[in-house]
Amino acid sequence: MGARRAAAAILVPLLVAVGLVLAGPSAALASCATAPRSPEDAVLFGDVVFVGTVLRTENEGRWPTVRVEERWKGARDLADTVVVRGGPEPGTATSIDRTYLPGRYLFVVSAPGGVLTDSACSGTRPWTDDLMALRPVGVTAAAVELPTDPIGSIDMGQVATVAGLLVFLLVAIVAYLYVLRARRRPPDWHR
Repeated sequence: MGARRAAAAILVPLLVAVGLVLAGPSAALASCATAPRSPEDAVLFGDVVFVGTVLRTENEGRWPTVRVEERWKGARDLADTVVVRGGPEPGTATSIDRTYLPGRYLFVVSAPGGVLTDSACSGTRPWTDDLMALRPVGVTAAAVELPTDPIGSIDMGQVATVAGLLVFLLVAIVAYLYVLRARRRPPDWHR
């Protein structure tokens, strides 16, 4: 009976903790001061709002290079191509970092000091046809979705790691073949 009580004393708190983790809010919601904004509120209250296509990313997908296609609010002076920072400098991270994939987005960003910044708490979202209803009067819809630059999205750090592993594998194969060949020589063989 004592073993059952000890097991129950361990399992009950463990199950409660697992239940709280599974039933709790998402990481983005827990990290944001408020729930993420609806698309309508994001466009209404956002500092800089534009539609653009992610061409490539850097910093583990958090810094996209974006082709600006529609300037909605506060974006009149944006260049045709901009970089949005969805997280801090390389090598660091926060709980509200935003990552991007190639494709079209409605960007709702801030521009402190002229640097476009974004987070998981903003109203930035992948473009859907439902968002067309939010387009301000006088903004011309972008033409068809233009292609992205998948080559530019390659993380050179990962390429270097794979290349290093391939070189190591090649050296290991050559060394194995050398040892295998040396074992097959007759004992009286001399160079």
